[in-house]
Amino acid sequence: MPTRPPLFDRRKDPAGRSGRWLRRAKIAPRHQIQFFRQMEMLLSSGILIVDALERLKERYPDRRTRRVLGEMHAHVAQSRCSLSRALALFPRSFPPGIVAVIEAGEEGGTARLADRFADLAERTAYAQANRQQVRKACAYPVLVIAMAAGLYGLLLAVVFPRLAGLLASLGANLPPLTRGMIAISNATQRHWRLLLAAFAAGPLLLVASRRCPAAILPLDRLFLRLPLIGRIYQCLTVALICKIYRSLYHANKPAPEIIGLCAQLMGNACFGEGLRKARNQVETGRASLADALSQSGLFPPLACLAIDVGEQSGQLSQALDRVAAFYGEEAKTRMSFAIGVINPVLTFGAVGGVGLALLSFFQAMYQVVYAVH
Repeated sequence: MPTRPPLFDRRKDPAGRSGRWLRRAKIAPRHQIQFFRQMEMLLSSGILIVDALERLKERYPDRRTRRVLGEMHAHVAQSRCSLSRALALFPRSFPPGIVAVIEAGEEGGTARLADRFADLAERTAYAQANRQQVRKACAYPVLVIAMAAGLYGLLLAVVFPRLAGLLASLGANLPPLTRGMIAISNATQRHWRLLLAAFAAGPLLLVASRRCPAAILPLDRLFLRLPLIGRIYQCLTVALICKIYRSLYHANKPAPEIIGLCAQLMGNACFGEGLRKARNQVETGRASLADALSQSGLFPPLACLAIDVGEQSGQLSQALDRVAAFYGEEAKTRMSFAIGVINPVLTFGAVGGVGLALLSFFQAMYQVVYAVH
């Protein structure tokens, strides 16, 4: 069986070791979006791919992106390989779904390729906006938890040990709440190393379990069942899958291949497994796209209904757009509700804990003053 010719001769690779390092690097999402938009603008203006890459590699503001574009331009210009194969050399920056869209666009000509770059820019911007919204939603709870942990540590490690010594010297009979707080303070002082190790072991154990193939699927399935968070993640993932499917559908990719690429791009193993099963059903003709997604149990019934109507009416692209828009808004609504519930609970927990400590302190002081009088 004949072997596929190499993309380029490594002995003539102008990038050398630096190029091999770049292939393991990752371009920031904002630079990906800007690159897609610039390519769409240049190709729509009738500029050739090689010339567009040459202009961008010289003028792009980000240094890392400039170096990546320079190596891509070298492969396209010197080795005469396609743009999609050049993008495939950088899998961290351009995953298989992006490469498949560009490859299909190349088959349709420059105008079709420009449209595919526009689709990629829109999809990447959508995913980046979702990530930023999640980060903003998590910022306040993380800040409150960090401040509460520091304040509790100060009270238990510094304030209450001194208070316990002062009250012990006065020989007063302490109220139960104060005795309980002092006992917690003493336990914290004795076992602070164990407590610190327990807090650090949680994230480390989670990272280690993600590297165990047998534990990934149960953990991801459990994550989807979490209250509030699991539903938000499901809505965002359904919307993103619809965006990816629509982009590849416009690129004239067959349905089984599109579903397979979506499965590869999923960070959640439960979604990946469900999409692979859906691909097998669509590929063997046992089910339509909507039925296969419905049987996976990961897509909401309304999404499957809209996709089914789109398949039957020949307007699948419009149906995918509507599903993506609806569940994107659904995720934002649920996220706002979750923030409205979690933030007051965390604030009440932080303030309530400090208030409980102060109450125990004033109870003890009142008891001492009353005993003296």
